[in-house]
Amino acid sequence: MESKMALTILRLPLKQKGQAMVQFAVFLPVLVILLMIVADTAITSARLMDAVAVSDLAAHAGAQEVKVLPNGKIEPSENAENVAAAYFMQQAPPYVSLVSVVCDVRKGKPACELVVRVHTAGVMVGQNWITVRALGYLAYGVTRDDQ
Repeated sequence: MESKMALTILRLPLKQKGQAMVQFAVFLPVLVILLMIVADTAITSARLMDAVAVSDLAAHAGAQEVKVLPNGKIEPSENAENVAAAYFMQQAPPYVSLVSVVCDVRKGKPACELVVRVHTAGVMVGQNWITVRALGYLAYGVTRDDQ
């Protein structure tokens, strides 16, 4: 009787042999895909933050290039767009490209708008472009000569 009971107890684990391997084989690809999606999102977010920072600083640099008219009105100089573009090109990482620069007067203040495109990481989803627009106004009292 004891020998039959021992055989029955020993046979139970044999029926479950390989179950852990099947679970591992099923869940490992799902886990890897989830990790790749998280990595893709993190890399793309970091790239977007870089693009926003560089384009914002370049827009403000272009907005600081002003000329004062004889009537006291302040407007962007002819060189403002070149200054903004040069500032952007000096600091932009390789995955960010400049689309356009427009410097004019907005809401009564000199301003520069930069439109840039960011190349996504493309780990899980194909590589795409994300457009970022940065608008920088002249802060009165702050010009290149004051710095």
